[in-house]
Amino acid sequence: MPKHIIIILVLCFVTKSYSQIDPSLFSMDYTLAPLGDDDFDFYKTSINFKVPIKLKKGVLVNSVKAVFFELQYHNNHSFTTDDLNNFYNFNYGLMYSYPINKKWNISAKAGISAVSNFTSGLNSDDLLFNSGVFMAKKGGTIKKPSLLMFGLGYTAISGKPRVLPFINYTKKVSPKFSFGVGFPNLFARYRMNDKNSLKTSLSMDGFYSNLSNSVAVDAFNKAEKALFRTIMLAIEYQYWMSDFWAITFKTGYSVYSIYELEDANNNTVYEFDATSKPYFSTGVKFNLSKKINKNRK
Repeated sequence: MPKHIIIILVLCFVTKSYSQIDPSLFSMDYTLAPLGDDDFDFYKTSINFKVPIKLKKGVLVNSVKAVFFELQYHNNHSFTTDDLNNFYNFNYGLMYSYPINKKWNISAKAGISAVSNFTSGLNSDDLLFNSGVFMAKKGGTIKKPSLLMFGLGYTAISGKPRVLPFINYTKKVSPKFSFGVGFPNLFARYRMNDKNSLKTSLSMDGFYSNLSNSVAVDAFNKAEKALFRTIMLAIEYQYWMSDFWAITFKTGYSVYSIYELEDANNNTVYEFDATSKPYFSTGVKFNLSKKINKNRK
């Protein structure tokens, strides 16, 4: 099991105006995948925190995200994996959302991440930049709203940083059922009552990390980067402990995984055996949507 225990104390001030746009302000998740016949187990701790600022026209959102991956290797390899046990991702993002009219909204975001195993401190190779421009259109009715979002982003969500299109359509079909289709996530949610809901999803996860010190794979090749990517199919149960706090339990299966080491020219110099396997996750979130829905009623 992981040796790292993360304790987070959060104090946040919530503005009423921001809650109408994105009610989720804080979340923390812990994921583990210890079962499988591949070369490694992986454990992940993720923390997200958002601070909104209401402007005269639009909203400015500051976001901070910290992700910690721990890998534990099953098999002996021809090289040492001591520097490949822990990977960290610290991200700061800034997004500005501007309402064009009652239906259309445009958002622009930019951020910087420090992604590395940090075996020798922080350097410029650890830094990754991300950005994006998105349009959103509200539709449907008050009881059955929909939202269409599309745009372009420069991101490492699929592994190596690149420009990718983003498109997503979400729809509330009834008081109990809603869904979302698009890239990079798919989901369907069933709300049993005010406190309990179930959600199925297909999502992508992983990291693209710099290695502070190169790892000699063999006499001819040195690894400078590590790439881990997995596509996960999951079912999630969410329980509201109060109007603001919810706890989640998730179980799923990684239908596709890849974990490889790359040299300075982005050539693969070693690929670990990363088979499909089950995983488990639990988390907590601070969310205003339940309180907002009560006020609307």
